[in-house]
Amino acid sequence: MSFFKRYIAMPQQYGLFPYVWLLFLLFPIAYAFPFKTLRQQVIIGLVLIFVIAYRNSYVATTYRPFWLLLQMVVSAILAVIVQALYLSIYTAWVFGSIPMRRRSFWGYYGAYMLSILVPTLFLYYYYGGQMGRDDWVGLAVYGLFCILSPFAAGSIQRYNRKNRQLMQTNQRLTEIIKQNERQRIARDLHDNLGQSFSMITLKAEYARKLLAKKPDAVPEQLLAIEQASRQNLKMVREIVAGLRQTTIAEELINQERNLSVAGIILLTKDENQIEGLPQSNQQVLAQCLHEAVTNIIRYSHATECYVTFAQSATTFQMTIQDNGRGLKKADQFKSHGIAGMRERLEVIQGELTVDGRHGTTLTLTMPIATEVKND
Repeated sequence: MSFFKRYIAMPQQYGLFPYVWLLFLLFPIAYAFPFKTLRQQVIIGLVLIFVIAYRNSYVATTYRPFWLLLQMVVSAILAVIVQALYLSIYTAWVFGSIPMRRRSFWGYYGAYMLSILVPTLFLYYYYGGQMGRDDWVGLAVYGLFCILSPFAAGSIQRYNRKNRQLMQTNQRLTEIIKQNERQRIARDLHDNLGQSFSMITLKAEYARKLLAKKPDAVPEQLLAIEQASRQNLKMVREIVAGLRQTTIAEELINQERNLSVAGIILLTKDENQIEGLPQSNQQVLAQCLHEAVTNIIRYSHATECYVTFAQSATTFQMTIQDNGRGLKKADQFKSHGIAGMRERLEVIQGELTVDGRHGTTLTLTMPIATEVKND
């Protein structure tokens, strides 16, 4: 396996594109079959050199210019011998996909255009008189494709790199959220519980000393210790309650991972609208989001999930939509998940509307001024 990765496989970051283009090599290989004559053997030899140069152009760094230029030369020769002009597109996708400086790109682009122009003029000299209108149209389309291919390859790879960077950023944000939560808990424990327990320790020591000298003063100290203990217990419950709360952003990170495993793409819009929303309300909406995504994964047969946020002067709205098979109106009242979401929203005076005609669309609306009251 290590031999395959080291000497044969393409770099993983380029995906399947480098392998897909290899299918076009079946044409010159078929042309050279059964490899008996010298001409056929030369053709298959050039194809092998071309494949090696093609693969190493992706992998090499120091010798990349050599492999790219070799690829251009071999593709030009094969274009003359077997009219395989399409092999030049291989080179276009290689140097178009590789991150490089603008000056280097235009240098390769000039050499690439030259490797196309020379065999094209040669073939025109010998076969131009036999070309009809359809041949000229096809040549024009092919020419435009060759000219634009490096830019298309660069655009696709930039998009893929941005996606990878976003995934890495999400992973970093997840770790940052966890670390911030640990620090918050440590700070709460140190600043609140630590100080309170120190006070309890001092009062207990003082009560022990009073027990021998002023026994009548001991109950007062024990009462203070009891009150401090109750306060600490309340504080612990508040910390635990804070641990159980989840923000909408955290839930989106978790659910994006779950949707990805199920083969569903998560797309969001206007996440900045979440800023300033009370934590207790976010907890309710995060629970509803969790329930909605669970239903999408289990029942919708969708491939995409859209979560949109909107805010007006008086209301906040979260819309969850999928492109699945939808939900019949009669089934909306049978769904325990939808019923649970409605019950949660009632706590914050919110409401839920369901549209199951084109996929399923859940619209959760709540007043901005409303906040969950903790007893």
